[in-house]
Amino acid sequence: MIHQRRTFFVLTIVIICLFSRHSKAQEIQGSCPKSPENTSIVKTISKNNIISLANGSELVLANIYQNKKNAHQFLKNKLLNRKISYVSSGRIKDRYNRFIVQIFYQDNNETKWLQKTLIESGYAVAVAYPTNWQCMDELLEIENASRKDDSENQTINFNFPIVRAENIKSLNKNPQGSFHIVKGKVRSISRTSQNTYINFSHNWRKDFTAVVSNYLLKQKKRPWPKLKLLKGKTIIIRGWLDHYNGPLIRLETPEMIEIKN
Repeated sequence: MIHQRRTFFVLTIVIICLFSRHSKAQEIQGSCPKSPENTSIVKTISKNNIISLANGSELVLANIYQNKKNAHQFLKNKLLNRKISYVSSGRIKDRYNRFIVQIFYQDNNETKWLQKTLIESGYAVAVAYPTNWQCMDELLEIENASRKDDSENQTINFNFPIVRAENIKSLNKNPQGSFHIVKGKVRSISRTSQNTYINFSHNWRKDFTAVVSNYLLKQKKRPWPKLKLLKGKTIIIRGWLDHYNGPLIRLETPEMIEIKN
């Protein structure tokens, strides 16, 4: 009986130590990782830009949204049959067991950050997900620096123009689930029992709106801006388009809102 108690006590201590190490690892993942942990040779790159390695791993790029068709040849030219290094960012794997990573490669004897290169070349923009947001701030600065003009048509980042919130015709003609970056002046903030709405027009039933769940707003680890203070400010929203009482983007992370003034 005494032996069983000692065994149980030892197992309990081991579990607590493992949990503590896991918690510390999660805390470390709160910053943008720049120290690669693994290296391998790129064997293939799929049409969806999934990168397959010689070590058997598959990689997806964290914290960016790509124009996959235009970026595909660029990725093949830079990475195919070459050694890369990579490090996990935020959530380790997606539901298809692919590693979600930041990638680094050699170009003219210089180490380059692939996500940064894709954004500067106009093939991607910065994006945050609920479990992968760590490099968003840094990549957003890179994106903003790469833009010649943030108007709808005149941008270096030609694959991802910024659409004005009042340009309802442009938003309405795009399909549900398409990715957009929308800029506008906040007219009002409204709240229901479940959601808070950021309205860019007085006619919220037809015009562009952004919405965030009140449950998400209560989270303390990653605080949201005080939405009621956004009234009258110009902001940029990025995310996936929905159509419900006009075009709408559902906000899942604080990084999907960029305050311009």
